[in-house]
Amino acid sequence: MAFTKDEDLRLLELLGVSACFSPAPDGTPQLPFDPRTGAIRPEIWQCWLGWDPVRMAPLHAEALRSQRAIWIDAGTRDEWFLDLGAQAFRDALAEIGVDEDVIRFELFDGGHHAVEYRMPPALAWLSQRIARP
Repeated sequence: MAFTKDEDLRLLELLGVSACFSPAPDGTPQLPFDPRTGAIRPEIWQCWLGWDPVRMAPLHAEALRSQRAIWIDAGTRDEWFLDLGAQAFRDALAEIGVDEDVIRFELFDGGHHAVEYRMPPALAWLSQRIARP
């Protein structure tokens, strides 16, 4: 079976994320689903869910509430729908009592790639907030 260049990249991305989120004890990436049937592997999928920032927020509420600045942004055409994740994370922060003055939330017209131009305003805002006494 031959794959297209895009499919090759998607497979590489999936293996990379699996290596980070759900490695076997020997380091072998474990997929969160059976590659033949597509069935979820609950114990491995749970590892992935454990790294979800929205699910992690309540577990780290005190630390998040102590932050001076939290920048959240995403493109409205993000290829992985991280704009939805960014909104969900902002909502999770509100639910745990993070002061909204600490959060800078922006959705911008764009996708997931070539967003380097977003860094200067983010770093400027973060450094000003962090430098305050």
